Amino acid sequence: MDIAVSVKNLTKKYSLYKDPWGPIKEVLTRKKFHKDFYALRDVSLDFPRGESIGILGKNGSGKSTLLKVIAGITEPTSGAVDVHGSIVFLDVSSGIDSELSGYDNIFMKGTLLGYTKEEMLAKVDDIIEFSELGEFIGQPVKNYSSGMKSKLGFAISVNVDPDILIVDEALAVGDSVFRKKCMDKMNEFKEQGKTIIFVSHDNNAVESFCSKAAWIHQGEMITYGDSKFVGSLYEDFMSGRKPIESVLAEIEYKHSIEQVVFGTTDKGFTIKLQGYLHDHNQQEVSEQFDLAVRDIRTGETAVKPLVKNENGFFVELSSKEFPMFFKPGKFSFNARYHDDSGEPVEFSLWAGKAEIRERIDGEINRFRYKFDTQKNALELAIENREKLEQQVNKIWFHDQTVYIEGVAFVRGYETRTQGAAGLVFYLTNLETFERFAFPAVLSETEEITENPAYNPQGKVYNFSQFNVAINLAQLEKGSYESHLTYRMNEEPGYELVNLVWASKQPAYPAELYLIGGQSIEIKTATKYLRLEKKDRQLQEAIQ
Repeated sequence: MDIAVSVKNLTKKYSLYKDPWGPIKEVLTRKKFHKDFYALRDVSLDFPRGESIGILGKNGSGKSTLLKVIAGITEPTSGAVDVHGSIVFLDVSSGIDSELSGYDNIFMKGTLLGYTKEEMLAKVDDIIEFSELGEFIGQPVKNYSSGMKSKLGFAISVNVDPDILIVDEALAVGDSVFRKKCMDKMNEFKEQGKTIIFVSHDNNAVESFCSKAAWIHQGEMITYGDSKFVGSLYEDFMSGRKPIESVLAEIEYKHSIEQVVFGTTDKGFTIKLQGYLHDHNQQEVSEQFDLAVRDIRTGETAVKPLVKNENGFFVELSSKEFPMFFKPGKFSFNARYHDDSGEPVEFSLWAGKAEIRERIDGEINRFRYKFDTQKNALELAIENREKLEQQVNKIWFHDQTVYIEGVAFVRGYETRTQGAAGLVFYLTNLETFERFAFPAVLSETEEITENPAYNPQGKVYNFSQFNVAINLAQLEKGSYESHLTYRMNEEPGYELVNLVWASKQPAYPAELYLIGGQSIEIKTATKYLRLEKKDRQLQEAIQ
């Protein structure tokens, strides 16, 4: 592979002084008055000729320092940089003198880039045309808007035909039409086989424009490889979905989910995964890890140890082991281990080539299960097979008990008898995920005939009235989310799970309900029912 730029063990250290006289004091006293700051620390990276390489990193990560060392603007503290070919640092603002006209700046910046006056005379017309400055080219740059100045700097840099072009956050210049022209010019360079080093903190721009990408964080190289893979890791980190420890673990280990088999067995809904998890020595280390399946919305997690076998690892989870966990929602699949301090570290298991197969054995899958790979990570979506219509009509307190009354039905499912359906009301502590089940008492069913919203075709639907009594004394302190499970006891026998809908606020208690030293509050601001139990003193302090 032909290398355009080679960076080996590059370190750049700055001395930071609180006292402006610190450097002189150090000379006179031979004492240290500065703090060492490493903008780059032992970075090694090769840029292949003819490719577009992205450099990702948040502000202050060391991206611009790396470019300045490559361009020869600053010297490294240690390490080496080898550049093969002419290089231009596309910085739209540097090398522009506000007192000179745009025309004169073309020649001055061209000289700074190493071109003669004669060479720039051959390029000047193309530069003026590309800049779209027209008659303003003869005006002093100090009269330009910031957009006009950026256009001039970009036009000069991209029209000097370098072998290697360094682009430092320079494509967001001018209006949308000019930005498109800038991108077209960059793509033209790519087609000509030039090497482009594209620096940004926008992973989408890097993923779309570059074939490879490097991620620098706090002066150190995190990873280098396919731009979409690196970009997805960077996005997970910047969005807060993954801490840096999880990203480093995901890079350190080689891992893959090779097969997914799911369906309903005598254990209920079951998922079986097979794959491998190797360390850097290609040794299978899956026995050191758990599989963590997480409800993306709530954070609730089911954990099962990976079992090592001759092909890698095997793990099986079922709804019998984790009751009410695999309910409608979206779920991610992660490997988990504990670091030296005992803290859990997780990373997404790669599933880009996983075989996903549904087991068909005649059993009814009560929900609809859809497996997919999002950015090479396995994701499960669980959906109700039918739509459950439900509403809480009334809530009241009495003698340490909260009573909930409502209705529920599925269009087209007849419930002419009380035994045709079963309802269970669940409260889940959102901190501990401890779950409490309260069977609902069904009263006689009634027909819906007069409401066109529920009855657009004039059909008769049956709804079930339900009542739930919750003993508040058995609940620990915390915030509780409510679910309603509706079971069809006749064909087709589906189960439906919904967050409990509660939009009739006048029919719910507006005041706190006090039990000894604790308070109970009904919350329906989101239209979904939540219950919160707090110490009374804490509640009074908040108020």
